[in-house]
Amino acid sequence: MNICVLQLRKRFCELIVLGAVVLPGIVSAAEIDLRNVPSTALMIKQLSPAYFIDGDDGNRHIEYDLLVTSVFSGPVTLKFVDVTDESGKTLMRLDGDRLVEATQPLLDQKPVKSIPASSAVAVEIDLILPGKTTVPARLSHRIAYDFSMTDPLATIIGKKQVDGPVVSVNQTPPIVIASPLAGTGWLALNGCCSPNVHRNTRVGATDRIATSETFAIDWMRVDEGKECKNDCTRNDDYSCFGVPVRSVSDGEVIGVRNDMPDERPSMIQSANIKTPFDYGGNFVYVRIRSDLYAFYGHLQPGSVTVKPGDKVKTGTVLGKLGNSGNTSAPHLHFGLLDRPDVLVSNSLPFVIDKLTITGRLKAGEPGHASIEPKTVDVKDAYPLVLEIVTYH
Repeated sequence: MNICVLQLRKRFCELIVLGAVVLPGIVSAAEIDLRNVPSTALMIKQLSPAYFIDGDDGNRHIEYDLLVTSVFSGPVTLKFVDVTDESGKTLMRLDGDRLVEATQPLLDQKPVKSIPASSAVAVEIDLILPGKTTVPARLSHRIAYDFSMTDPLATIIGKKQVDGPVVSVNQTPPIVIASPLAGTGWLALNGCCSPNVHRNTRVGATDRIATSETFAIDWMRVDEGKECKNDCTRNDDYSCFGVPVRSVSDGEVIGVRNDMPDERPSMIQSANIKTPFDYGGNFVYVRIRSDLYAFYGHLQPGSVTVKPGDKVKTGTVLGKLGNSGNTSAPHLHFGLLDRPDVLVSNSLPFVIDKLTITGRLKAGEPGHASIEPKTVDVKDAYPLVLEIVTYH
């Protein structure tokens, strides 16, 4: 018999005598805690890229969404979401009403108090860091949840807390641009960073979920506390209707539309919206660089003054503010995108070179606004949602 075989047989017998047979890759029962089963009711992943902006409130805002998928047979309620740094220090806790408001179905934007069985939601993260705090390269999470213990499968779940995921934060500073508009009273009706129509937008795109409006702003004008005059049923009742829209940077025009009619102000979606191509109304795309595109939407029909291939400079008039496409009142939809598609791109952060904050919209009857007045000159900042600004 081969000597190697004899040696192996001898060693195996020695292990039997000792009462422990240990083979490579096999873990002994003594090393396993059979009571620590890591099964969870939720699977959590990063849904959208994490970017930061310098807000006109003097703070840094880090923005991204978490995708929370239920793999449980009954409703699951989130208790809190902690955002932590690499050392485990808690930078923010999202809980209570704020957590409910930030938890939404992926396309329908109505907040949910609990996650239905076997379904998915998004949780919006707006991490606010004071001043010019260094932006963490990575963030992690502790997420606690609960469910009914009377559910037939309740005992299959081993943990009611999920640790992670780890999110990488893009360290590139937001691009500095000029304003697409000029004058006083410009209201950031929708934009970053609290939950609203733009911050909540998510559209499926085959193997990903696009977030094309996180930093996009809907600009409408407010005059003497009013968004419009008369009965607000005509486009001319809005003082922003027809004002020039300007390029925010140098670039090349790569796409336009100029033939959609203006809608009558209404909360009812127009019959003119028949395809995804119709949502932006009349528009202009300007390529700033190979991975950065400016989009100007809802322009007046026939007002677009540029064509694909045109080179534009900062301040070039592109068209007039209108009410075409998916819109309920005259306004300009402006945003920066990582590809030339307003629905399935990802929104990119920006700051505006100079502006004066003149107030903040609070509440009011339709067509009117209650405004908290203030006067603050800021540079290289993002106008947060509901701020009212003057552009010089």
